[in-house]
Amino acid sequence: MHLSAIFKEYGIDIYKTKIVRHPLKRKEIKEVYEREMIEAYQSAQSKSWFDDCDYVASFVGTNNTEALFIGLYKKIKVITGPEVQKKMPKNYPYPEHFDKKHMYYVLKKLDFMSELEKKLVVEWGKSTQRWVQWATTDKEVLSIANRYEEPFPGYDDLIITYPVLQEIVEGEDKYKKWSEALSCVNGIYLICDKKRNKQYIGSTYNDKGILGRWKDYCSKGHDGGDEGLKEHLKKNKDAYYDFQFTILRILPLRISQKQATDVETIFKQKLCTKNKSYGLNRN
Repeated sequence: MHLSAIFKEYGIDIYKTKIVRHPLKRKEIKEVYEREMIEAYQSAQSKSWFDDCDYVASFVGTNNTEALFIGLYKKIKVITGPEVQKKMPKNYPYPEHFDKKHMYYVLKKLDFMSELEKKLVVEWGKSTQRWVQWATTDKEVLSIANRYEEPFPGYDDLIITYPVLQEIVEGEDKYKKWSEALSCVNGIYLICDKKRNKQYIGSTYNDKGILGRWKDYCSKGHDGGDEGLKEHLKKNKDAYYDFQFTILRILPLRISQKQATDVETIFKQKLCTKNKSYGLNRN
C-alpha cells in the first residue's frame, strides 16, 4: 500500500497537498515536539514552502528514513512582517524562528485521518533532506497501529521523561504495557529536574498504583502535596519538561499510607532530599 491510496480513500487531493517530515534527530525539532509546539515550528517558515498548496500532511522523522504521521492541516492564510513575531507561543525556545525574515502560515488542523495520527508509518526514502514534497511523490506505507509498541523495561530499569509520561497517561498504544505495569503496584519514586539539578522523592499508596499518582504531574506539574516542589515550579514554570521519573522501590498495591511514607522517609534520608541546595522535599 502507498500513502496516495490512503489520501484518496479520505478524499484528499494529492495535487493540492504537500507532505512534510520534521526529523526528531535535530535538537530544536525534538525540543519543540516534546514541548507540544511542533505546529508553531511548522507554521513559521523562512521560505514560501506552502504558498502553492492547500493542505499539509505532517510527519515526524522517527528513525532512519521512516516518518510517523501526526496530522493533516488546511492552509488558511500567510502572515508576513511584524505580525509574525506576535504568533510566537509563550516560552517558545527559539525566538529566531519568528523574526522578520520569517513568514507565518495559519494552518488549521483537520479531523481527516485523525485516527491515523501517531499510528501511520511511511518510508520517506533516502532523500530525507527533501523535507517538503508533493503528495504525488508516493511513499510506501510500512505499518499502521502498533509498530512502535515499546517493551516495558522493568521497574528497576525504568527511566521516564515528562513527554513520555504524557504519552503513557494519554493511553498511547505503544506504551500500553507500561501503563499496565505502573498501575498494578505502588512504590517510592524519584523525580529529578535534570536541567536544574533538583530532586524530589515521593510515595504512592492507592489502588491505582504509581501511574495513578504520576497522572497528577501531567495535569498540574506536581502531586498537590509537597510545598518544595510547588515552589520550584512557581519559580521555573516550564521545569516539568525537564523532569525525569524513576522508581526506587516497588510496594504492594494494598500498602497503607503509613507503611509507604515510612519507607519514603528512609529514602529521603539516604538521598538527603530535604537539603535545600538540591532537594525539593520539605517534610
